[in-house]
Formats: sequence, C-alpha cells, structure tokens
Amino acid sequence: MIASKSWAFAALPLIAAIILLIGAPIYWPDLRGPMFLAVMALMFGEFMLIGWLINGRPAGAFIDNRNRISLSKLQAAAWTVVVLAGFATAAAFNIATAMYEDNSISALAIVIPNELLLAMGISATSLVAAPALLTLKSQQPEVQGALAIAKDKMGTAITSNGKLVLRDAPKDASWSDVVTGEEVGNAGSPDLGKIQQAAITLLLLGCYVAYVYADLAGSQETVTSLPTLDKSFVWLLGISHASYLAYKAAPHTT
Repeated sequence: MIASKSWAFAALPLIAAIILLIGAPIYWPDLRGPMFLAVMALMFGEFMLIGWLINGRPAGAFIDNRNRISLSKLQAAAWTVVVLAGFATAAAFNIATAMYEDNSISALAIVIPNELLLAMGISATSLVAAPALLTLKSQQPEVQGALAIAKDKMGTAITSNGKLVLRDAPKDASWSDVVTGEEVGNAGSPDLGKIQQAAITLLLLGCYVAYVYADLAGSQETVTSLPTLDKSFVWLLGISHASYLAYKAAPHTT
C-alpha cells in the first residue's frame, strides 16, 4: 500500500508543468522564455522523482544494470527534455494566440527541424549501442589480479562481470562513473572518450537551450518551428558520439 501511494506522486511534476502551460499564456503572455526554463526544470524533476522511487536516489533513472550512472542515459534524457519542453511551451502559447487573435492557427503545427531530429537520433543510437558493446565485454574472460587493483584505485566495494566493473547496489553509484572507465583495467581512471563526450554534449545542449530561450523570449508571434541546428553542430555531435562508442569498444584491460 505504501509503495502504491508513493507511485501516485510520480506524475506530480508533469501535472505541475501542464498547469503552468495552461495558465502561463493567459496570465504571463510575455514570459515565454522563463516558462520554457520552468517546464524544462519540471520535466527533469519528473526524471528525478522516478529515479528516487525506483532506486532510492534522484539520479536513479540514470543508473544502469551495473549500478553505475550511465552517460548515454543522461544524454538521451537531456535531449528529450529540452526538445519536449520547447515544443510544449510553443504549443501552449500558440493556443492562447489562436483563442484571442486568430482561430485558424493550428497550435501543434510546429516544425521540428530535421537536424534536431538527427541530433536526438544520434543520442538514441548511443543509448542502444553502448549497452551492446558492454555486453560483449562482460562475456570476455576475467583477468587475474585486475579486480584487486581496481578495488584499490576506486576505494569502494566492487565486483566484476567478465572485464566490466559492477557496483554492489544502486546506492553505490557515483557521478564519477560519468567520466571514469568501465573495465577492471581502467576503473577509477579518467576515460577520455567519456570526458570528451560529456564536455561536447554540455556545450551543445547549453547553446541550444539558450537558442530556444532567445527565440521564444524575443517574439510574441505564433511559433511555427523550433530553432534549426546548424549542420556543423550536428556533425560535431555525431563525431563525438562515434569517438565515444569507438573508445568504449576498444580494450582497456591487459
């Protein structure tokens, strides 16, 4: 009964976002940009609440089956939240415009540029490909003595599955997992593929959030399209994901 009552609160951030989207265009028609940021924050809050209900911590939604925080899960969630928050905010203000100015406006006729869909597809590909690559490494034979060295470097209780490092429980997952190695041979050491990927993703996501904010805040007209990504933006994202997956596939335990 307690568990079912807890899950009843899982939709609270989304309900709050819906109420905000209904009321904001009416009471704060000039605050499109701040509303976008607020909706985005509430959607991230939804991920955190679900993670807490599943694994007992806010980052629980991003913890994989090795009890480590997954960079690919974080990236996929971040792109999903940014795009959906932008689309929902634009649609809400379009509805208000249709009600008070022009009833012929289709509120949901908002174009999602192909470059943006491609960027989301690249992140989704990493989300699928990363576990597949790690599964292959879990089937490889263990290396004698490597786990003991990894335990000394990480200073925490860990186990191994083939050449992969596993934490004992979700509560042991650390944010350091986002930028450190996953094999017994490089556990606890900086993973250059992950560091590069995390830095580029943060940079590109930050730029696009600012772009959407400026686009919404700088106009009171009907929104017909989310901001278009430059092709060089998508190329940079694609190259970073390719190098991330290639580095993940390479052996790091000798």
